[in-house]
Amino acid sequence: MTAENVVPGDLCTVEWSVDGVFAPAGADAIPGCKTVGIPEENPEYRNRTSLTSPGRHHEWGVGMTDTSELTLSCFYSTDLYKKALGFKESRKPIHIRVSIVPEEGVQSTGDVIEYKAYVNPSIPTTDFDGDLMTDLKLRPTGIVSWTEGAAL
Repeated sequence: MTAENVVPGDLCTVEWSVDGVFAPAGADAIPGCKTVGIPEENPEYRNRTSLTSPGRHHEWGVGMTDTSELTLSCFYSTDLYKKALGFKESRKPIHIRVSIVPEEGVQSTGDVIEYKAYVNPSIPTTDFDGDLMTDLKLRPTGIVSWTEGAAL
């Protein structure tokens, strides 16, 4: 499953943190993100239909919610790959924060999306522009939170 919500890297800042505490001014920013996937939540609906359902129509109840896997496509660097590989080898999820640029004329700060995810870096390869890239494949776990940016 892959996220269909992709944002160009110049329209957001993506940061990662082991403990959920982010350094000020983007010090934890993941360098060189070209495209950024945004997690998509997919709720499961469980069939609650019985022979006594009104009008013999199906009835549904909400079950668990799955969060889609996503990819951050980043320009390759040894430091980026080593750090991502270290996160993978730790076998623990890390905290991710995506700060979207403010909506012009509407916000003074942009919206923020936060979640935890397991990291799996891909072997570097070239993209269609000929740039050396590595994909950071993320498997979110738990809740995805959204915080609205401040209004002007």
